[in-house]
Amino acid sequence: MNRPRLVVCCVDGGVAPVVRQHGLFDPGRWFPARAATPATPLTSVFPSSTAPAHASFLTGAHPERHGVVGNRFWSGEPVAEVLRRRADPVEALHPYERTSLLTGSLLDWFAARGACVAAVHFPHTFSRSEPGIPALHCLYAPARRLVVPLTTSADGVRAGSASTAYFQHPLRLDVRAEGDRFRVSAAHGPALRLDVGATGRLDTTNPLGRLSFALTPVRAGSDRVELAAGTCVLVLPFGGLAPSVLGGPGPASLGVSYPANPGHDFHESPRADWVARAALEVLERHDPDVLLVRFNQADHAQEFLGWHATRADPATRSSARGQITDAYHEIDAGARSIAEAVGPDADLVFFSDHGIDWVETHLRPNEVLAALGLADRLVFQGDSNCAFLYGDAPPEPAELAAITSGLAELGVGVLDADALRAWRLPVGGPRVGHLVVTCGAHTEFQYGDGPATEAVRSASHGHLPTDPAMSGFFRMSGPGADGLTAPEHLVDAASVVRAIWCARRGGDPA
Repeated sequence: MNRPRLVVCCVDGGVAPVVRQHGLFDPGRWFPARAATPATPLTSVFPSSTAPAHASFLTGAHPERHGVVGNRFWSGEPVAEVLRRRADPVEALHPYERTSLLTGSLLDWFAARGACVAAVHFPHTFSRSEPGIPALHCLYAPARRLVVPLTTSADGVRAGSASTAYFQHPLRLDVRAEGDRFRVSAAHGPALRLDVGATGRLDTTNPLGRLSFALTPVRAGSDRVELAAGTCVLVLPFGGLAPSVLGGPGPASLGVSYPANPGHDFHESPRADWVARAALEVLERHDPDVLLVRFNQADHAQEFLGWHATRADPATRSSARGQITDAYHEIDAGARSIAEAVGPDADLVFFSDHGIDWVETHLRPNEVLAALGLADRLVFQGDSNCAFLYGDAPPEPAELAAITSGLAELGVGVLDADALRAWRLPVGGPRVGHLVVTCGAHTEFQYGDGPATEAVRSASHGHLPTDPAMSGFFRMSGPGADGLTAPEHLVDAASVVRAIWCARRGGDPA
């Protein structure tokens, strides 16, 4: 293929100091004649989190225009429905869908110019309700343990089964002892044969898409075997995505990631090398003019290790920083494989949507509602540092006063209309609910069960974009990027992408 390609690669959560220190995402290392611009800070939006920030990258607008006000928001659904759907990643996927945007995006701009676009794990490029470009998106479910009772048949075979559910769909695992090993299978996909303590990757399907998770027989007796199932990845295909993109080994990691933080069982999902392989397969099968790819592993590494890398003892800090750097290098290797596939004549954009900062306090605003007896009529949902109060009807003035008073005791403040305008959020409307509240640096809202306030060792994003820790990065390379100035703000990145395209193909970048 002789036409020039454009590849836009998001390193979700990536920060400029790490990229600069290690010389990452620099096509000049891969193609000496194609030096990249320096990795410069890219000021995010508020909330500085994945869904609103990607929406701002694609639209060139703040949430006040594009409407994606957080990683989680609702649009007037009854509280009972919100309570039912909020814990299910699929039922709460809409903030990441293209149909959540209230204004046009780069996808519309490219379509108007007849460009073929495809995407890998990039928010706002897919929709469950409307046809669109070839794309995929990954979700994940927590690790778990399963105890499988074994019975012995008349011919001496020990076998049994256990059921669990992923994304509200049941999954049955059949187990049969074969000497000292166990054969584990699901209805679809190859079986595993594992010794006790050995780990394999089980790849199967459910009605939504492809499932992948690590599986280990951890304990065995004559009448039972205990299985450890790692973090499960669900891959959702869209837009006529070629089946071969989902072929081969699945995206689940085989072990717990980021061990400098011992307090979790998260297996990186999806793996960076799998994202790169999927992108290469998309290039091969769909031959797009424009490819959008998102790697979210650096964000996960920093969320699990950010506190340990900055606040722990020196040995733990060193270990955590090394594991974060390793995640960046794995993404860099995947990005290089994509760059080599499209060749030195392609234009490449690398950016991050937001940064990261350490967190020592979790706040649960729904506990304030519960203490006031309002949890059946009102619910908080939202982002890490910005929460929205939803209800079937506005709270009464006395109720609102009690809510704001209870939140103030937790250090939570209300964003009035002037503050909403200042931070470029909508003033009114179903997506921001009846009340918008925020918490400060080093704190994070949580929306599940737990105490109203909790000391933690964590990290997050979503704070004010004036906080330098929330800035991502930007760098670009290729003939179309020559002479262009890198954007300083995320909302200006779309205009640079359009300028790169028009520099190679002509036309008006407006």
